[in-house]
Amino acid sequence: MRLEALNEQIKGRALVVAVSKGRSPKQIMELYERGCRDFGENRVAEALEKMEQLPQEIQWHFIGKLQRSKVSKIIGRFALIHSVDSLELAEKIAESSSVAGKVTSILLQVNTSEEASKSGFSVEECKALFSTLDQLEGIKIQGLMTIAPLTEERERIIRCFQDLRKLQGELQRRLPLMSMGMSQDYDIALEEGANLLRIGSALFDES
Repeated sequence: MRLEALNEQIKGRALVVAVSKGRSPKQIMELYERGCRDFGENRVAEALEKMEQLPQEIQWHFIGKLQRSKVSKIIGRFALIHSVDSLELAEKIAESSSVAGKVTSILLQVNTSEEASKSGFSVEECKALFSTLDQLEGIKIQGLMTIAPLTEERERIIRCFQDLRKLQGELQRRLPLMSMGMSQDYDIALEEGANLLRIGSALFDES
């Protein structure tokens, strides 16, 4: 699917983050030149290298599992960290951001599928810890993120997305961003209220 066709389908309902992990600067520039400004990376070293080669106007998103030992390397370099999956990681980001004089925007990753292979807070953990997380200086919680199971069972995917939307409504303050939906299920995510999509193969493999 081409970027233009995807944007026509979305009709402004969501921001598209092009998942550029493993893609070359040349491939990224092809999408950039067609109007894409948001790109998602999941490896710190790879992302920092690309930042040196590509336009400063790009908004970089960190979408992979982040090790606490690498947090200090990315403070101030990413517009949004999508994958904050524990209180300990949030505390480390807050600490490093405060030392650097920054406020880092984050999403809380919630494991709504309850799959052991996926990281993230459980729904109940997110509710219990949200007040503590929200009070950490140096970070700003912008929303929630979840990843649906890789399955053709549409109802399972819908249930995961609905659980995130319900959680968003139950937390103590309004969170503007709900990140859910990838190449294989973004249409379902849009129906369930997603306003941030992470699209990789659907863009790059047919661009």
